[in-house]
Amino acid sequence: MAAITSAGVGSGLDVASIVSQLVAAERGPADQRLSIATTKANTTISALGNFRSLLASLQTAAKALLPGTSGTPSGLGKLSATPANTTYYTASAENKAVAGNYSVEVVSLAAASKRASDLYASSGSTVGNGDVTISVGASSFTVNLADGANTLADLRDKINAASDNKGVGAAIVSDSGGARLLLTSRSTGTANAVSVSTTLFNTTVSQAAADAVVKVDGFQTTSSSNTVTTAVDGLTLNLVKAEPGTSTALTVSLDQKASETAVATFVNAYNNLVKFIGTQTKYDATAQTAGVLLGDATVLSATQALRNVIGGTTASAGDYKTLSALGIKTSSDGTLISDTAKFSKAVSTDFSAVQRLFAADDGIATRLDALAKTLLADDGQIKAKTDGLNARVKDLARQQQAVDTRMTAYEARTRAQFTALDTLMSKLNSTSTYLSQQLAKLG
Repeated sequence: MAAITSAGVGSGLDVASIVSQLVAAERGPADQRLSIATTKANTTISALGNFRSLLASLQTAAKALLPGTSGTPSGLGKLSATPANTTYYTASAENKAVAGNYSVEVVSLAAASKRASDLYASSGSTVGNGDVTISVGASSFTVNLADGANTLADLRDKINAASDNKGVGAAIVSDSGGARLLLTSRSTGTANAVSVSTTLFNTTVSQAAADAVVKVDGFQTTSSSNTVTTAVDGLTLNLVKAEPGTSTALTVSLDQKASETAVATFVNAYNNLVKFIGTQTKYDATAQTAGVLLGDATVLSATQALRNVIGGTTASAGDYKTLSALGIKTSSDGTLISDTAKFSKAVSTDFSAVQRLFAADDGIATRLDALAKTLLADDGQIKAKTDGLNARVKDLARQQQAVDTRMTAYEARTRAQFTALDTLMSKLNSTSTYLSQQLAKLG
């Protein structure tokens, strides 16, 4: 008898469909369980990532309320330096500057040293063979001219390409009489004067090096550049035009707008975090759906710690020991509402106390920064929670792989069983037909 090559031919059963349905029924519960668990873990990882991002933004906003490092102005307490006339100079202030009024006179500007060579017919004119040593202040370097590369243009290129040239630029300038090599110091000031030593040509000073001279309240200061940082501690003067004998008023004062903006940014960052937490931890009774972070101990703990800081007291802040004293109050949903007018009045009345409320050792911004560092640390709760979830996702993937392997074996085994049944049914059908034929002959 011929072998059965198509399952179901002998028995009439739809073996492929039966096997497919049996496999689906067998693997369905496991697939569903693993899919739900994987989706939940990935969703939680994503939510924790967003939580970390919003917390980091809040930390950045809190840091902006703290004194900057290395003189960098913070948003809270930033000073503005405003000249009465910017024709002669502009100014900026660092944290260590002191509010006040100054009289500034720009006596002279700093200038870069320039030297010009002898006149040549053109840039292609031959200069000669030999060494040319160029000094800028205390530094010097030497270039060599030789046959095949000894023109004025070659000299320019060698100077600019010299690896030990740290302070001079070479150019060729031309007029109706011919061309000259022009050497210019890259830095202003007398300490960066250019000099040339060579037997090939002569140079003359086309612009003398000069230091800037500025007077503040009659006291004279010199600077090698037109950016003067030594006249008044914490102030930078950017000199634009010299006008000896002309003094211009400079006012250094609190930049109240910058303080308001910094606090508003802080409030918005906190509110964004609170709104996110509210969405991710709520339960919708109507839809019977829960936020992915509902009941998450890590988020609950962090949320409570944040609330404690925001609602806390700064003992050293005088009349402004709490945020509510500045007009920043907590609403029913946990977000902050700011009364700008009340805040501005507090800043005008006692800015030092306002600053201490945020930046003292027990200040709100100080404690929030410390809390965020702890929560966002590589060994912190959020990172540990996320690492655990990532490990869970990998384990679920291994379980899914095991299910797939088991189902492949189950399908092969079931198909073999039904194929055997199909073969047996074919044989029985053949036997039945044969017996029927023999009985018919006997009749």
